[in-house]
Amino acid sequence: MHLPNIDELKIYTQHAFLSLYLSSLLSPNQFLFLHPCKNTTMNIAIKLAFLFLTVTSTVTATPAKRPDYLSTQHAKTIAGICTVIQTDTSLCTKTLKEVPSDDPITLIRALPTAAESSVKKSVTFLIGIKPKHTSNAVATAAINSCEKNLNNALEDFAEFWKATGKDVTTLAHNYFTCKKTLTSIMGYHSTCLDDIKDKNLLKEVESGIGVGKNLSSNSFDVFNGLHTIFNTFAINVKLNEEDTSPRPPPLSDYYY
Repeated sequence: MHLPNIDELKIYTQHAFLSLYLSSLLSPNQFLFLHPCKNTTMNIAIKLAFLFLTVTSTVTATPAKRPDYLSTQHAKTIAGICTVIQTDTSLCTKTLKEVPSDDPITLIRALPTAAESSVKKSVTFLIGIKPKHTSNAVATAAINSCEKNLNNALEDFAEFWKATGKDVTTLAHNYFTCKKTLTSIMGYHSTCLDDIKDKNLLKEVESGIGVGKNLSSNSFDVFNGLHTIFNTFAINVKLNEEDTSPRPPPLSDYYY
């Protein structure tokens, strides 16, 4: 039996493509009439071409297996940071998963960034619920107090960012101050909720400020656990445990 050479295979493959096209347009009888294909060698070549096309289309149609996210460097870095969270780590993981960076310092900063953004939304939430509580003086006072506390928390965030600076060296130098400021931010959230005695209002406010409160708490846990995180990622920078926050002037400055 004669086996086709390369040039013949090219011709037969082209013929096979044409046959496929004609078969899609014509009825079986019309196709056989126009394409009897009595040449045995050509029949074999066309069958091989059809087989090639079928296998190729099958392989092409098979989707590539997606890599497991948990095995990526991004997921491992997040896990190394969120592991120091004292409570549920899911909010920390979910928040940092949206940050397109594998750099530990970038991800560490991203958590308080998200917390500050959420606290701003909390203030907007409190402003939004005021109108429906205007008839209740106690509820209005509690909401106003909570709003004031969260605005104080936002002022502390501004101080926090000054302390962290733009690089890891500044952050490490002001490490204790950063922790102290985050503790203050958590305290403002607690004071807000402690001042609300009505259970229904408390539930409403908790639902509106909960994310900001929890992200602030997560941020504190991460900074409190920086020694562990830095060891995990071999970040050889000493964390200063001395308070570097600006101190008020001595009392003698107030006297002439």
